[in-house]
Amino acid sequence: MKLAVNQITTNDLGMKDAVDLYAAHGVEGITVWEDKVRDFGPRETRALIRDSGLEVSGFCIVGLFSKEGRSGRQAQIDAARASIDLAAELGAPCAVTVVGGLLPDTKSLPETRAFCFDALNEVVEHARAAKLPLALEALHPMYVPDWSVVSTLAEANDWCDRLGDGVGLAVDVYHTWWDPAVETGIREAADKNRLLTFHVNDWLMETKSLLLDRGIPGQGVIDLPWFVDLMRGCGYDDWVEVEIFSETLWGGDQGELVADIAAATRAIIDSGARR
Repeated sequence: MKLAVNQITTNDLGMKDAVDLYAAHGVEGITVWEDKVRDFGPRETRALIRDSGLEVSGFCIVGLFSKEGRSGRQAQIDAARASIDLAAELGAPCAVTVVGGLLPDTKSLPETRAFCFDALNEVVEHARAAKLPLALEALHPMYVPDWSVVSTLAEANDWCDRLGDGVGLAVDVYHTWWDPAVETGIREAADKNRLLTFHVNDWLMETKSLLLDRGIPGQGVIDLPWFVDLMRGCGYDDWVEVEIFSETLWGGDQGELVADIAAATRAIIDSGARR
């Protein structure tokens, strides 16, 4: 398994500083965020990453179809297609896809899910043409109001069945560790060749924020070696991507942060392999 860091983990750093820092600590991949790529320039970003010895491990994010309500549907679809083109230009192996939370004018989950599914269905053909797999990410249920109405791997697998080729899963431990059916969901995805990327971080016991207080792997309550064993046992041997949203960690020494992340994550990968 290869170690990657998602760029949001060092959110205050620009593209060059992030790439230089990751490379200096032996990180092998970087998952880029669209706004940072556009700020630095797509061609410049690809050249910088290539010359650093890193690989593009992923791209964030495609989707959020309900964000601007019903009237903004087409604009979000157009934006998703543009994001897919950018991710493909960078050579990303997949683009993480988050479908969006509740529509602003309703509390109906079935209605919003149908809205988001139909929008994503319109985007999938463009992704297939670009040869860019979409990694559908189920988010923790606490994110239903504003980020995603897909909350379990079972539901994500069902969407993949209905959408067809070109869509797989992004498995994020922060969003799935609580789910009694998480192992079943991962095994189903593996059986159908849908395990596209694997995100690690940790859930802090006394979390201060539902969004911006994740922990470095090993600091919290998630059994990460178990996840590593399961993913590896299902045939996944690709990126282990550290993705941490944390105002506390963003405010600290970013060099120390990346060093701690690299050491902790490699130890977890190794301990999983020994169990």
